[in-house]
Amino acid sequence: MKKRVLAMILGAAMLLGILAGCGGDPAAGSQNPGGGKTIKVWIPPYAKSDAELTDQMFWDQQFDAFEQEHDCTVQVEILPWDGYKQKVTTGLISNEGPDVVYIDTPYDLVESGAFEPLDSYFTAEETEQYLYWDLGQIMGKQYIAPMLVGNASVLYCNMDILNQAGFDRPPETWDELIEYSLAIQEKVPDVAPFLQNWGGSGKGVLMVSWLPYYWQTGESFLDAEGKPSINNAGGLQTVEFLKSLLDKGIFDDTITATENPKDLFQEGKVAMYVGDTGSAKKNTAAGINWAVIPALKGPTGIQATWIAADSLAIASNSKNKELAAAALKYMLSAPVMDAFHEQMYAMCPITKDAKFYDDERFQAMYVDQAEIFHNWPAFANSDAFYDYLLKNMQSMYMGDLTPQQVLEDTMKQYEEFVS
Repeated sequence: MKKRVLAMILGAAMLLGILAGCGGDPAAGSQNPGGGKTIKVWIPPYAKSDAELTDQMFWDQQFDAFEQEHDCTVQVEILPWDGYKQKVTTGLISNEGPDVVYIDTPYDLVESGAFEPLDSYFTAEETEQYLYWDLGQIMGKQYIAPMLVGNASVLYCNMDILNQAGFDRPPETWDELIEYSLAIQEKVPDVAPFLQNWGGSGKGVLMVSWLPYYWQTGESFLDAEGKPSINNAGGLQTVEFLKSLLDKGIFDDTITATENPKDLFQEGKVAMYVGDTGSAKKNTAAGINWAVIPALKGPTGIQATWIAADSLAIASNSKNKELAAAALKYMLSAPVMDAFHEQMYAMCPITKDAKFYDDERFQAMYVDQAEIFHNWPAFANSDAFYDYLLKNMQSMYMGDLTPQQVLEDTMKQYEEFVS
């Protein structure tokens, strides 16, 4: 109820802002939308705390050329991560906020009308150059443009352990994951064959331990109305497969207390786990001979997994939308993003002409397999839904629910919450 009231307040406030703004038709823009204007860009920090090059310095330097070309001023404000979303929301409501803003969880702001659809600011030729453009689709429109994409959930394998069990490559399917795990239990009994994080809290657990498997069934997470719908054949396949890992003894009854499989992997005590690509350096530093597969193939051969996709958006009450769109494109351009990845924070390229700065073992999947990646499904009150799903999965592993009850109870609890 509180979130619905907030959405109504945001919607009303944004409507007033839109009426007060003077943004014109984006399709009718001039070649130089600057003309001495000033726009604001809000973005969080990515530089290390002891870095000589600060975020403010980096973005001020990058925008020098843009300001000269467009005869404008770009005021970049670096907002701390703590309370970032609330500060952005407050700024957008007050009409004193940014023209271009960095955002990671956009649904409620999109629903309230805070963001300008980007569709009319980009040509088809331009969007074809972006590797992850479709991840910015919300409610049938392009409200956000993916900027920092990466930290995908991938399957890490300790190849020394797999070799001892008789395998020379990572498993590729659900069935092979079970086959490998059982063989490891038999031939290398002093290590856990495969672990998942089912002892954690929050939706972060689901991005590695549930969502990839659901997408691998080929089912859509959202129905035609944009609402979550997992009580289906794919949902049942997912939960039954995950329960089978306990039934077959691959997981033990302490699985709901397991929070950090990667730590055990780096100690050589776990053969396989699903984690983000950001763990690669620590896995290497720990002396692990690791290999990776981006995602398993589900029952029908579909390969899919989760990926982080933080984005840029244009405020719907911006008075300089065309200039804001030009700035957004500039920030996403290969020269700027190459500089960002090299000097500030290495992630995968977002355009076809950008360079790759991450571990070379991830290059092929990030550049050539962009279609397998999914970000959080965008829908109302998503945090409540994920909380119900996680708790119900934990109850199943403790023997309190069947796979079918996990799906039924999750949907029922969510529907009661939003009603």
